[in-house]
Amino acid sequence: METVHLKINSKIYEYVMCLLKQFNSDDFQIVSDEFWKVKAEVNESFRQITSGEVDSISLEEFEKETDELLRKYES
Repeated sequence: METVHLKINSKIYEYVMCLLKQFNSDDFQIVSDEFWKVKAEVNESFRQITSGEVDSISLEEFEKETDELLRKYES
């Protein structure tokens, strides 16, 4: 499949959407702007991970560190 990103004037948006809905959904997919925002965030996170800018820890390590911080500040 090819991807086309369109900016459509609000005056004709409903008309264009109605027109597109006439086609078989196997032939096209409407991708919202939210998709592009999330895709950019995921790509940036992936870049940070692969470049070593960020570290990941296990859930157990996170819970342990959080518990230690809570004990420190509760005292």
